[in-house]
Amino acid sequence: MKQQLLFALLFVTAIGFSQTFDNIPTGTGYYINKLIVSPNGSDLTNELIEVRGPANEIIPEDLWLLVIDGDGNASNYGKVTQEIQLGDGTRTFGANGIFAIVCNYTDEDTAVVTTSPYASLMDSDASVLTIELTGNDVTGGSSSNVSTQTPDIGYNGNFADASGSYMLIQGEDPDGVAIDGPEAGDGLAFDGVIDSVGPHTSWILYDSVAYLDDDIENDFPERGYAQIVFAQDMATNGVNQTATTSATMIDFPGSDPHVIIRQGTNTGFTTNDWAIGDTSGDSPDWELDQDDTLPMAFREWAGINTVYGALNPTANTLSTESFELNSFSIYPNPADVTITITSLDQTIDSVELFNVLGRSVLQTSVLTNDTVNVSDLASGIYLLKIKSGINSVTKRIIIE
Repeated sequence: MKQQLLFALLFVTAIGFSQTFDNIPTGTGYYINKLIVSPNGSDLTNELIEVRGPANEIIPEDLWLLVIDGDGNASNYGKVTQEIQLGDGTRTFGANGIFAIVCNYTDEDTAVVTTSPYASLMDSDASVLTIELTGNDVTGGSSSNVSTQTPDIGYNGNFADASGSYMLIQGEDPDGVAIDGPEAGDGLAFDGVIDSVGPHTSWILYDSVAYLDDDIENDFPERGYAQIVFAQDMATNGVNQTATTSATMIDFPGSDPHVIIRQGTNTGFTTNDWAIGDTSGDSPDWELDQDDTLPMAFREWAGINTVYGALNPTANTLSTESFELNSFSIYPNPADVTITITSLDQTIDSVELFNVLGRSVLQTSVLTNDTVNVSDLASGIYLLKIKSGINSVTKRIIIE
């Protein structure tokens, strides 16, 4: 019996460690949900980090979101340059499984507080951790403009962007760990492949995604170490961008992206599982660009402000929403007195307007001559939500 139990234990252990990604054991259950890094404006309050896990479960204290540097700067190449400790023994995922991190900023000289633009738009079921930053200039947008961060979990509102690999891992403090290069083991070299020895081989890797820019540094190629790697203009840059052996590498067109999200509850590593794009507009009402976004269904998507602290849409649901929205005629936009809403094949059950803080400012189930009077609303950007049966569509409206 003891021999049978020992054999079973060895078998289970072997199976448990048989799933790896280039020498890092992998697990399931925790995922990156949304990353908004280095967007337009100040990073220090405009960045957003969201991780998905089991609803209401305590976040493990050794669960980390980290960045592996992929730029050719010799001191950090292939190393962990930032690590965020997500759990503290008490923090939990929200009732919807989302844990979000946002930042406020207090100017030390003027005491002026800049609040996160995302906090008031968060889904009420999400768990939100607010980092209180202090510093000398919120518009400076770099780590040098931050004096203190409370709580200090390794994040100061300025998460590393391209070229970088974002990893969600469980393990001992990964600060400064080299996964590619001599520091990971004697005789190993920077070759763009995750090494077979080193502290990272004891991690559990739950999720990872990378973006490579085309800014070649120190004559080293840009390197990605994630399970899916988006490479800027890969067809043009060729050997100047590399990915570790088992990665899926995707050619990303155009300029640097600032939004990387998982589609819905997907867990894979294809363009059916992720969306990535550059942003236009202002925080928190980002719109993904027409040319610099993958996949195509997310191009010109302006609904990200409706899913903060929530699951993201999928390309399929966006395509359906676009089809449904095309069933309605909504004009004028911009509007000043009234908005006209008509449809040839849909019944309009109700109309609701939300301001940029996510608060409902107008709701009606009765349209007079197919119009909604908005003359009492202040000028600005609003979200118009139309309900028809069990379906609903949302459109951004400007009121002058």
